[in-house]
Amino acid sequence: MQIFHPGDTGYDEERSGFQTGLRHEPQVIFAVESAKDVEEALRYAETHGLDHAVQATGHGLTTTTTGVLISTKRMNAVEVDAETRTARVEAGAIWQQVLEEAAPHGLAPLSGDASDVGVVGYTLGGGYSVLAREFGFASDRVRATETAGDVVTALEFELLPIDLVHAGELYFDVTHAEAVFEAFHKWELPDHVTASLTTIAFPAGFPGPLGGRSVVRVTCASTQPFDFDHLCVAPRLIEECGRKPFAAAAGKPLPPHTYQGDNVLLSDLPLDALHRVREKAANAEVPVFLGLMPLGGALTANATHLLKLISPQLGAEASHAEVFDEVRSFVVGSARNFRYAVG
Repeated sequence: MQIFHPGDTGYDEERSGFQTGLRHEPQVIFAVESAKDVEEALRYAETHGLDHAVQATGHGLTTTTTGVLISTKRMNAVEVDAETRTARVEAGAIWQQVLEEAAPHGLAPLSGDASDVGVVGYTLGGGYSVLAREFGFASDRVRATETAGDVVTALEFELLPIDLVHAGELYFDVTHAEAVFEAFHKWELPDHVTASLTTIAFPAGFPGPLGGRSVVRVTCASTQPFDFDHLCVAPRLIEECGRKPFAAAAGKPLPPHTYQGDNVLLSDLPLDALHRVREKAANAEVPVFLGLMPLGGALTANATHLLKLISPQLGAEASHAEVFDEVRSFVVGSARNFRYAVG
């Protein structure tokens, strides 16, 4: 284990994560390598009357600590048992590691659409995977939890016999947003299909046909075939559909950046309310990109939709609140997985 204090070589690197707009300012960092190291860090925090926080990748950083930071990224062992179809994963492991270990056995975890996200934080937040409507929350598959104090040091969870999936990804120019949103809203999703609708603005230097464009993206996945021809209501900038390895549908890593986001769970989402949300986000004072995920199927939640908002900067709370106001009467809660740089 290494211990860092402000001014030490490696202190800034150790406290930094995927979120670059917000960083912990700890008095001391414990770069732990075992559960015993975690226990030592917790004893130090208690002895000195300090708060503590845990960071693996820093994707979901919300509240920063000025006390003790427990950096778990070195605790990243992943063990796959093909016979029992389970994985044991330490606190600092990311989904890419699990995918690589599970795939040779024809197995897959219920990971999300970003393979560089930490396994433990994602799972403790519930875990909305790219196959969520078909198989439920990632947390539903947890078989054992190892802890040191209040820190989860490892999880054991079930893997599924999944090799190939049917997946689609469609990109439309934002000028077609109204038609695409309406077609998506009208889609009577089979319970086995997990789909999402997202707005994104790509920088001018981004390679390919998406560079410099604001777009609407639709993604969908299932282990079973499905039809989404009715979504093709406008010319596609990119259209990728077919069977692919699960890992290819599980997302690609992004470079660290600044962002802020939040979400609400909705009991209903009429089409007129969805269009108001789309228009309010598009005309916000700061860039606001939205993501919509229909729930139901195997997801045991008292909500019909998950609405996410994200901005490529901090200080976007007011703009996000204005967008959420359009559906406030339908809000029944929020998901822990999609809260970024908010208290």
